[in-house]
Amino acid sequence: MRYMVWLLILGLVGGAMADDGDGGYAGAFLRMGMGARAKSMGDALTAVPQDATAGFYNPALLPHLTERQVLLSFGFLPLDRSVDYVGYAQSLQPKVDDADGEQPLRAGFSVAWIHAGVDKIDGRDSAGNHIGDFSNSEHAFCLSFALSPASFLSFGLGGKVLYNRFPKIAQEDAAITSTGFGLDFGAYVTPVKDVMIGFVVRDNMSKYTWNTDKLWERGTSTTYKFPRVIRTGLAYRIPQQWLLIAADYEDSKEQHRRLHLGAEFSYPEIGALRIGLDDDMPTFGIGFQTNLLGKKTTVNYAFIASAKDGPGSDHYFTWTFSF
Repeated sequence: MRYMVWLLILGLVGGAMADDGDGGYAGAFLRMGMGARAKSMGDALTAVPQDATAGFYNPALLPHLTERQVLLSFGFLPLDRSVDYVGYAQSLQPKVDDADGEQPLRAGFSVAWIHAGVDKIDGRDSAGNHIGDFSNSEHAFCLSFALSPASFLSFGLGGKVLYNRFPKIAQEDAAITSTGFGLDFGAYVTPVKDVMIGFVVRDNMSKYTWNTDKLWERGTSTTYKFPRVIRTGLAYRIPQQWLLIAADYEDSKEQHRRLHLGAEFSYPEIGALRIGLDDDMPTFGIGFQTNLLGKKTTVNYAFIASAKDGPGSDHYFTWTFSF
């Protein structure tokens, strides 16, 4: 009986973490986007190196960050879901003797923890009787590194350890867990001033392997692979710097193609207004900048409208600390 409930819940969670009706695949929380700034710009940040989520969107962006940054992001989604991101990112540029006339090899790295969860899953047996409320939590522990062999070109690699947990679902209220590992590869180029191009292949080898021995006396081992996602991004910042336009094209063999569009209107030392289109969902956002203890601090908010016949709107809040 518990085995039947387990299969039902696993399928529900795979679909619940995807907002666009294209669910049913493992690792949906890693395809939802991270951070209020990116979400308010339609999730189009593959070619924009200005955020501590760079390691998530495209590790090749990291050498081009201009500040060290800590980022805390919290996403509140309908159906009792949440998506959180905690990360740190910075570029690395060794000091060299100016007399040598050589340009140093720039690099960058980031570390991050991503969490997604859903509560109050209505558990029922094969007869439709309620047997309890269940929950699920997914985690990704990420480390990204990139090198820039030339000022206009960089390459990056990101690794992530995956962990998925269903508490109190097995015999004697034991938890069922699964772990995995995945890699992201990225490239970034600026062919001309203010024009940025990014390319990334996400979730290579990412998968969950579940063992149901604790659920069923004849338990089996089942593997769920993450869809491999390919993104190409293009961004342009006008010379006056107050307008940034970005677009991402996303492709996957398992899921339908998506187009992400976004624009950011910024005013130095004050904040920014943002609009976008995340596939078919309009997005809006705002950011405020101030100083805290002598360091630049930014608070961002994003609103993602509900898809047609969707469960409701998403809200993201992000706090960044730059130094």
